[in-house]
Amino acid sequence: MLEKLLSPFTSILSRLKYGQKFMLISVLFIIPIIVLLYEWNATQQTQINFIRGEQAGVEQISEIMPFMLQVQQQRGLINGYLNGNKEAKSTIEAKLQEIAQLIEHIEAKFRKENLPQSYEKWASIHREWIELRDSYESLKASDSFVRHSKLVEQIEELIVNSADESELSLDNEINSYYLMRLVVQELPALIENSAFIRGTGNGILASRTLTDELKIQLLLREYESKTALVSLNKSLSKIAESQSNINVNLVEKGGQVAHNIQNYLVLLEQEIIHKQEMSMNPDTFFTQGTVAITTADEVFKLAIMELDHILQERIDDYTAERNVTLVIMVVVLLLVVIFYVAFFRSVMDTVSILKQRAESMAKGDFSQDIVLNTKDELQLVGAAFNEMQRSMNRVLSLNQQISLTTFQSSQQLTGISDQSIQDMKKVADSVQKVSDGTASQKRTTVEASSAMNEMAIGITRVAEAASEVASVAIRASENAVIGNQQLIETMDQMESIKKTQADSAQIVAKLDEHSVRISQIIKSIMEIAKQTKLLALNANIEAARAGEHGRGFSVVAQEIGELAEETSSSGKSISDLLIDIRSLVGATVSAMDSIQIETNMGMESIERTKETIDCILSEVKLVSEQIQDVSATTEEMSAGMEEVAASIADVSDISHRTSNEAELMATGTAEQLVSAEKIQISAKELRDMSQQLQNDLSKFVLCNDVIIPNLR
Repeated sequence: MLEKLLSPFTSILSRLKYGQKFMLISVLFIIPIIVLLYEWNATQQTQINFIRGEQAGVEQISEIMPFMLQVQQQRGLINGYLNGNKEAKSTIEAKLQEIAQLIEHIEAKFRKENLPQSYEKWASIHREWIELRDSYESLKASDSFVRHSKLVEQIEELIVNSADESELSLDNEINSYYLMRLVVQELPALIENSAFIRGTGNGILASRTLTDELKIQLLLREYESKTALVSLNKSLSKIAESQSNINVNLVEKGGQVAHNIQNYLVLLEQEIIHKQEMSMNPDTFFTQGTVAITTADEVFKLAIMELDHILQERIDDYTAERNVTLVIMVVVLLLVVIFYVAFFRSVMDTVSILKQRAESMAKGDFSQDIVLNTKDELQLVGAAFNEMQRSMNRVLSLNQQISLTTFQSSQQLTGISDQSIQDMKKVADSVQKVSDGTASQKRTTVEASSAMNEMAIGITRVAEAASEVASVAIRASENAVIGNQQLIETMDQMESIKKTQADSAQIVAKLDEHSVRISQIIKSIMEIAKQTKLLALNANIEAARAGEHGRGFSVVAQEIGELAEETSSSGKSISDLLIDIRSLVGATVSAMDSIQIETNMGMESIERTKETIDCILSEVKLVSEQIQDVSATTEEMSAGMEEVAASIADVSDISHRTSNEAELMATGTAEQLVSAEKIQISAKELRDMSQQLQNDLSKFVLCNDVIIPNLR
């Protein structure tokens, strides 16, 4: 089982030299070591890069925090100013200058490559600050305070975002986790709550007014501050477990911060929340808040320094561990290489001795034994060499006489072999010539076949092209004639339509004139009917005055009035009909104009059709030229036929030469047969003597002639 398992590996190693074997084994050992070392080093470097990212976040947060403090102070100052404390104007302007310088510093130092998302948020905060700076004087106190507070919230979010993007929030080491919480969460929250209370209280004390809404906001901030103080004390207790001096100072300062903020909250309750009549100076309240915030800022700076110090120590530890491990690995690998080289030298020295002695034995020197200065398995090889040398001495002594006889037979065999070689050369030359002729004949046949194939394809294409060209020419000619006739007929029809349209236009114009005249006549009739109606009315009046004598005249006047009424009604109906007729005449005129436009477009289409027919006639000319090209192609194909005939003639000549060479090859073969019979007789004598030599050599078991080269 073990032999089968190891056989493929043994087979591979048996094909290699010692140097290659050592190299292969070394590579197989070194590859996993290098892979594991690379993975370990990559892990170490990843951890170092992670910590450096955390450092970048810490540094960025340390630069952002002063800006938040300045904005908080500005919020309180502006709130007091807008609530009536006009003395704060100069302080506000000075603070704006400080903030502008701070913004320039942050912009120049911002780590855009490491924290691209945070930089986008910073740019948004910067724009918001510019808008707020330029418009605070036109805002109400409440609106200004709200906008400043929202800006501070954005800055707090920027701090958290910087911690998240730099992966500082993912820190899982106990001695840095609570410092991270102090820097990112607890201290910013305490500072903002205190700053909010400071700014709001400053405005309340300046206006001496506490609304219910402001009171609720202050109570809420007070509660959040107390909750943050609990978290601060918890983190400080965890940090206190560290034994470094800076941690002791940090814990003491943290306790002072908690005490100051607690006192400030008590001051808030006493002077603002529970005070009926507020009498405290706003500047005093503002100063007390600033003291608490300043102390918190000092703790923040200490926490930043401590956190950065811890992260740098980790980087140094990981770097030192990596470097020491790499040095140890390099030293170990060097020792392994040295031992490998020494082992290789030892083996190669032994092999070199065996090789030199084997070369001497190959030259005929069997007088000296092999002496090896080693105790490994190669010592057994040296002993086997010595035993073989003694056996070869005995065998060579017994075979000297046999070698003499073999030499004489070999001389005779050599002479016969020379003659056979000469005959074989003749045969080889003839065969070569036959081969050359056959190859040439093959190429010629291929060329002839290719030329004939191309000729057949060309003839087919000529026939197809000629047929298509003839059909196209006939159809094009017929279409041109028909198109020309249709064009003439269309032009005649369009001229007739144009003439008819002109006549219709004249008739419609006359109809319109007659309608106008009739309208004028109707107007005259209606005017006469109107006058007649008035006369009938006057007649009725006179008849009524005449009494009985005018009764007959009254009847006549009444009939005349009715006739005038009917005449007026009929005239109006006729006038309405004339209006409709004139409207239809106007529509007819518009239609005639449209017909005129369409007629003109038809004439243009006929012109384009004429141009198309001209193009068709040009194409017919091109078809004629193509027919001429086809004729030229046919002539070229005829020339190709002549080349085919010549190639066939060459094939015939080559076949003739091949036949002659075949006869020469037959003659050489007969001579070779005679020489082969002589070789057979000498070979029998040599076989008998070689049999005795083989019996003596059968005492040794040899692999093959390549054993010695494998030892080199």
